[in-house]
Amino acid sequence: MNPELFSIVSKHAEAIYLKVKGYREHLHQFPELSYQEFETMAFVSERLSELGIPHETKIGGTGVVGIIRNERHALDASCVALRADLDALPIQEDNDMPYCSKRPGIMHACGHDFHTATLLGVAELLMSIKDELPHPVKLIFQPGEERNPGGATLMIADGVLENPKVSHLFALHVFPDLMAGELGLKGGLYMASCDEIHLSINGVGGHGAVPAKCVNPLSIAAEIIVSTEGILTAEKPQDVPQVISFGRMEALGSTNVIPSSAILKGTFRTMDEVWRKKAHGLMTQNFEKLAAKYGGTIDVDISIGYPFLHNDEGLTDKAKKSFETFFGPQNVIDLPQRMTSEDFSFYSQIAPVCFYRVGVADKNKSVNYSVHHPKFDVYPMSLLIAMKSFVTCAFIEV
Repeated sequence: MNPELFSIVSKHAEAIYLKVKGYREHLHQFPELSYQEFETMAFVSERLSELGIPHETKIGGTGVVGIIRNERHALDASCVALRADLDALPIQEDNDMPYCSKRPGIMHACGHDFHTATLLGVAELLMSIKDELPHPVKLIFQPGEERNPGGATLMIADGVLENPKVSHLFALHVFPDLMAGELGLKGGLYMASCDEIHLSINGVGGHGAVPAKCVNPLSIAAEIIVSTEGILTAEKPQDVPQVISFGRMEALGSTNVIPSSAILKGTFRTMDEVWRKKAHGLMTQNFEKLAAKYGGTIDVDISIGYPFLHNDEGLTDKAKKSFETFFGPQNVIDLPQRMTSEDFSFYSQIAPVCFYRVGVADKNKSVNYSVHHPKFDVYPMSLLIAMKSFVTCAFIEV
């Protein structure tokens, strides 16, 4: 993208800022959970129709896919894809602002309303300069990023990367660790795979005063929590990062009642597929061994989640140079690896991708809450750099 065209885009982005801000606030008020984004799908479709962008709905269930091309582009020409996610989280919002969620227990606490609004703004910007596009641009509005099996898998199964074929993809994500006006990237391994651990521990309940007559499932759960990380660390390849965390335990006993069963849930994350598979086996063996040690049994369900996310080094380097050119090197931040996960990783297993971060923190606030927090919000002017940066991605070629 040349500087003159970027200047035109920048002025246009500023002209439509209030409209795009309104999109985001509307979506924030009416959040929908994963795979239930029917109203959001309709909203996106209506906006694309107003722009004259041909598109399809119900891709992957509640996804929308649009295409922007000019007369020079062959119908079978490969394209670049820009992705935004649609779904919200089962969180009760704890903010006080006019655009708070109107749906109890559901909130856009991860910024997907921001992502969707941004891509709608980008769609309008790209349509205004479509004759300058070096290749077609596919707009992917994806459902279900927050929940297994990941909406990316459903859209891929429905052919989102074909007809026309996608040569490379970009996605952005809000990041309250960066100030508004900043962008963050990391090439190579960036985010971890994510698997869910669901354990049902079966013991023998009874009176708390006579534990010898019982098999306490809480004792089994406690030893699982304490021992699992050490067992995995002893076997793990030296340079492979991992996280094992247990975040939920349920057991309906009392001060003097040993329960008959307990539920334990956690997450396992890593960045190596060979170790990931081996670790599942080691964990299962350890869980079963500990249950038998106490005289109980255990039902193990390790739900396979998202793979690790690998940002193509060449593509990410091109995006970084473009961002430095148009936003200044001081506003482009090199990011470390993260053990969080993202279903955009499914696309990264098929085509070159770049997943980058947009700063949304307000420097005038003493606290900028993290994503997934009931008080999470974004500095609205950060929509401008989000739109402008996403547009520049449409001009990057592999």
